[in-house]
Amino acid sequence: MATTRKITSNEDLQKAINELESKVKVQELEMQDNYHQVKQNLHPKRVVKNTFSYVAETPEIQRTLVNTVIGFILGYASKKAVELLSEDALDRTLHNLVNHQITKFEKREPATLLTKGVSLIRKHTPRDSPIYPFVRYK
Repeated sequence: MATTRKITSNEDLQKAINELESKVKVQELEMQDNYHQVKQNLHPKRVVKNTFSYVAETPEIQRTLVNTVIGFILGYASKKAVELLSEDALDRTLHNLVNHQITKFEKREPATLLTKGVSLIRKHTPRDSPIYPFVRYK
């Protein structure tokens, strides 16, 4: 609130003017400081950070985000499971497993009669044979 004072002389007037000028300078400095604070707070990077902080602290939004992420993960996992459990994929896996075990057997004991027989079967099995995918060389 403004106080009224009686100015009776030139000296009193000069003092009042000096006081008002100093008040104006202080208020200008405060306004500049407030302007810089507002400018910093409204910087896009800071606005996004503050918004994200608010969102991260809200329990309902946290639950929604967690449920959404879990939904995406489960959807991706189920899609991959369907791909992995398809008939072609299982068939390919079985063929690779049998083929690997036969190759491993041949390399482990190459001089035995059984190994030589397996090698002959692998070499001479026709492509249209149902066992060809299991015994073919890779």
